[in-house]
Amino acid sequence: MQVQTVKGNFPLDSIVPFFQPIMDMSDNVVWSYECLARLVTQSEQTFLPSEFLHLVENQRCSSELTQRMFHHSAQYFRDRNTGWSINISERDVLDPLTTRFLSEYLSQYPNTKRVSLELMAETVTKYPKEFNAFLVACKDMDIKLVIDNFRNVSAGITDVLDMPIDGIKIEADILARMLKDKVSHRLLRNLRSKAQKNNIIVIAEHIEDQESLAAVTSLDIRYGQGFYFSKPQSRLS
Repeated sequence: MQVQTVKGNFPLDSIVPFFQPIMDMSDNVVWSYECLARLVTQSEQTFLPSEFLHLVENQRCSSELTQRMFHHSAQYFRDRNTGWSINISERDVLDPLTTRFLSEYLSQYPNTKRVSLELMAETVTKYPKEFNAFLVACKDMDIKLVIDNFRNVSAGITDVLDMPIDGIKIEADILARMLKDKVSHRLLRNLRSKAQKNNIIVIAEHIEDQESLAAVTSLDIRYGQGFYFSKPQSRLS
């Protein structure tokens, strides 16, 4: 399968995982790794998903890409005692073949509890029935499901926290802005309290500098991710 870019054709195999740590900031150690798709050309140019994913989708091979990313990541971490995750799309949630692939693959995989899937928050509200069915499947496979990309934190987020998910990710700059507003700050405290009660992990993402780190740590959020800690790397040391 070929994907098209402005500079030529590339095989789907050229899209590989890069690894970015999710830190346990309580003791500054790596808690898990997010496996991020990158297109790497023969000349070692690297393209971000925003530059090629629409081309993959146009050729209707996004499910194949998910399976390849999952396979490469799973093999990379198979003998490593650390958690890891990949991003999935709403198409993966809607496609029963994705669930079947994951179930068959994980039936022979050691310690499935180390595996997480990250899904955009808008899919939860856009396809509630399909999402709930997928969530049940994840529980059956004994893997984690993390809801990503909350564009804002509102009272509606509590509905998500009532679901048997395993984590949510909120951008650090959103959290920093909430610190400056009393109503938002109160909402955030309620969010943390409910997440803790339901054993849902809160991860602050896109921590880019000391200022955003200070804002996140002042909120007593334990897990963080961003360039401040590390850019995505093609391999782990």
